[in-house]
Parts: sequence; C-alpha cells; structure tokens
Amino acid sequence: MASILVTGGTGFIGTPLVKRLHELGHKVKLLVRESSNITPFKEFEEIEYINGDIQDIGSLEEAANGIDAIYHLAAYTGIWAKDKSIYYDVNVKGTENVVNVALQNNLKLFYVSSFTALGPTPPEPVDETHENEKFFMEYEKSKFQAKKLVKSYIPKGLKVMIFYPGIVYGPGDFNIFGRMLYDVMRGKLFPLGACPGKGDSVACLSYVYDTSNALADLLNREELLGEEFILGGENVTFREYLNLIAKIGRNKKARKLPFSIAMAYAWFLEFKARFNNKIPFLTRPTLKAITYHRAYSSKKAKDKFGYSITPLKEGLEETINWYKDYTELEKK
Repeated sequence: MASILVTGGTGFIGTPLVKRLHELGHKVKLLVRESSNITPFKEFEEIEYINGDIQDIGSLEEAANGIDAIYHLAAYTGIWAKDKSIYYDVNVKGTENVVNVALQNNLKLFYVSSFTALGPTPPEPVDETHENEKFFMEYEKSKFQAKKLVKSYIPKGLKVMIFYPGIVYGPGDFNIFGRMLYDVMRGKLFPLGACPGKGDSVACLSYVYDTSNALADLLNREELLGEEFILGGENVTFREYLNLIAKIGRNKKARKLPFSIAMAYAWFLEFKARFNNKIPFLTRPTLKAITYHRAYSSKKAKDKFGYSITPLKEGLEETINWYKDYTELEKK
C-alpha cells in the first residue's frame, strides 16, 4: 500500500477519491486549509491532515515528507473573482509548486486538469491531442496554461499522468452545473433552471464516481506515466441534458429562456457581485462558453485501462435522488 498526498481532497471529486483510496488501504494525507470541510472523513481516523496551501511551497514540502505519490486536484474553480489574478496564482503557480515538489522528491503525480484545458471542439468528440485556445473565462485560460506547464516538466523527469474530466456531475455538486441540475429538478426558472438559447451545443458529462474510481485505480499503473487521459462520459446537447433532468425529476420538459434574457440576468448577477463579493450563480462569459461544443472521447482511457462510463440516465437518477433527499433534510 502507498502513502499518498491529496490536494483538493475536500472538493467535489476529491471527496470520493479520498474515500476510495482509503477503502483500498492506502495511507492518505490531505493538504487542507483551516476553512476546509473534513466532516466527510470523520469516520476515517487514519487520515492525516496538514494545514497548508499549494501557494505555500513550505507547507507542500512538509506535506510531501514520507509519501509516494501526489494527487493534485486543488484549484480555484469559481466562475467569477473580484481579483482575477487568483486564477493564475492558484491554478498555474500553485500547480508549479506541486510539480516542483513532486520532481524534487521523485514522486508520482496524478494531475487532475479539466476539459476546459483542451478547449472548444467540433460537434464530434475529440481526443487528448486537441487544443483550442478560445477562452471565455479566466479559469479556462489558467487550466490551459497549467496543463502546458505540467507537460513541460515531463522531459525533466516528472512522473505524471494528466487527466481531463468532462463536466463532472453527481451527488453533492453545487457548482454551476450542479446548481443547474438542482434548479431544473425543482422547476425553478432562475437562476439556471431553464435552457438558455437553443441549447444545441454539445457537452461531455462525467459521473463523479467514474472519475474518482479511475483515478484511484491507476495508482500503480507506472507504464502509463507521461500520458494524458480524457475521463469523459456521454456527449449530449444542453437541451437534451436539461430535458432529461426535468423528465427524471419532474416528468416535464425544461423551460426555454431567450439568450438575451439570460445574458441580462447574468449581467445583473455580476453587478451584484461587485458589492457583496459573492460568486454569482451565472456570468456572461460562462453563458458564452456553453454555446460552444465540448465533445470529448474517452476511447484512450477505455483502451488503456478499461475506463467505464455510467449511462447518463442512470447517473442522473442517482444524483436527483440525492438532491431530493437533501431537500427533505433541509426542510426538516
């Protein structure tokens, strides 16, 4: 069994990953901040916590003592920030710190990037070699830069696998797409409970447990170091996705929302955010981004290590049931 450091282990993908690594018998260490929510792991007494941040190289070096591998998931994923430099500071510079610690200590690194690092696509699925530098959000740009940085260290001896999950959904998600799912299920029009515009752009939906299980199970596949893998799912249009949610959750179709109204509402939310400093549910760059196709193929992952994809309908049914239980608990 291995000793593993996980950054971003309390996040949406990180939480089931940590549970899976623990289940497999590995010794797990989490790099956490004081504000991190570690309650999902309260039953796992063996997990070690190191207070720190990927922007603090000293805390990273301390956390790396005595470990065999790093799973790097930590990132700033918000769709808005008052100070946009946070995207570069966390997602690029922070990743560079992780890379340097891994290289200096000869550790295996499993870097979880994002489909946004590959960029918009044609309607037909693309593979890991695809690159399109058309960015609408600072997050997209920072993930692309971080991917390029990580790859530049491979000739220097970095032992790394790079992963590109699609739009990850599943129980417990309250990021933008999780909020969209939650709102459609509840029949809300705003902020995201309707299909903006035609909804004919293609999206790749990845079930969170498909992603986390694949990551954990690749720990000892050293022959795959230096490679990149898309951990995707089914490719469907946003209209199909939202209609499927509405059908499963409420036996209805998702409402249609004129794109101009969606943009106006996003502007209003951005305006409010300048004063309350809260991340808005929706932004104009995000709306623009989802009008482009994001179709990705997981064929390489299937061929190389048997990556399996949960059917979208099945994954959404499990997710919606979780949201329903969550709603009932909130009422109580």
